[in-house]
Amino acid sequence: MGFMKSVMSFLNLEEEKRPLQDLGRNEACWCGSGRKYKHCHLHEDEKKLKNYSADCVGG
Repeated sequence: MGFMKSVMSFLNLEEEKRPLQDLGRNEACWCGSGRKYKHCHLHEDEKKLKNYSADCVGG
């Protein structure tokens, strides 16, 4: 399983709504809101990924 699929699985995101490739900060958000990713879900996704990473390392 690829890294992005692992992250998407952890974040409980539907694959058809979120692209598999990395999403740039200035691109339209994966949720379809029409807002830039950096103003929509970027911080929430980074926070979840940071918590996920800490759980893996902290064991």
